Amino acid sequence: MNKPLHEQLHLSMSEINKLLLHILQSDHELQRPSLLYSSVERLILAGGKRLRPIMALVGGRFGTPERAHLAWKAAGVLEYLHMASLVHDDIIDDSPLRRGKQALHAATDINTAVHIGNYMLARALEWSTEGESIEEDFYTGTELAALITELCEGEYDQLQHRFNFNLTLEQYLEKTKRKTALLMGACMSAGAKAAGADEAVADQLYQFGEALGIAFQIQDDLLDFTSSSEQLGKPSAADLRRGNITLPVIYALEDERIKPLLLQLHSGASEEQFDEALAAIRHSDALDRSRQFAEQYTLKAKRIIEYFAGHPGERDLQVLVAYFLK
Repeated sequence: MNKPLHEQLHLSMSEINKLLLHILQSDHELQRPSLLYSSVERLILAGGKRLRPIMALVGGRFGTPERAHLAWKAAGVLEYLHMASLVHDDIIDDSPLRRGKQALHAATDINTAVHIGNYMLARALEWSTEGESIEEDFYTGTELAALITELCEGEYDQLQHRFNFNLTLEQYLEKTKRKTALLMGACMSAGAKAAGADEAVADQLYQFGEALGIAFQIQDDLLDFTSSSEQLGKPSAADLRRGNITLPVIYALEDERIKPLLLQLHSGASEEQFDEALAAIRHSDALDRSRQFAEQYTLKAKRIIEYFAGHPGERDLQVLVAYFLK
């Protein structure tokens, strides 16, 4: 059985979680005990793959050894941004589950969850300026705010295009970059910058992370069609029922037998109509074509590794690609 990703990269998951708890616990203005404190703590202790802080810490290995520890600052900040975005995503998607457990808004209420997500965004920005200064080598407050803006615009694009079966491949990729890939790219480059890597190295690592991010999102889109609710830890086949147009749907629309089944779908369509369309997609070539498209981006990431041939961190990039290829 393969080791977990963090073990393959010689990183401690407990240390990552300890960092995330420290960001919360070091807010001396936050009342405790309180619902806000316990809710953020619950989100952290719920765990997860921690892909983004792992990518930031790997990025840090491409700087100088004396500054490598500063990549932990980038890792903590960017994971908080990611966790906050998940809180908001679950509200927008009306998803009651996250990793098999109650989503935050289901455990509290929507208003409370919105404020908790907002607090996490603000706390990440605040904490990024505390403690040891990273000066110009890490994202400034302006750059972090711009990153949050891009994430929001990616979600807004998805909302605007619900049940838009005219969505083009180019529009899908732009939404995917904003919603998922740019944060993964930012994790790689921010970790590197924090550790003192030069701009060219940070840029290559950004491109590497972005490519893996697109592949990751396509694979996530595929899970909606191939996994059960129990496997996903959230309702299966939820994307299409919410009107989110993903790559398998774009490819399925090219099949004249499936297209009419998809075009009849809308927010008020029956369960039978959705089930018929989903079954047709599952039995088409749309899923295989989507997998092949995702592989193009993992191959792009592999080509970028050639830039780092002979670097001690080359193996770490290969481990990341192998993980995303699974």
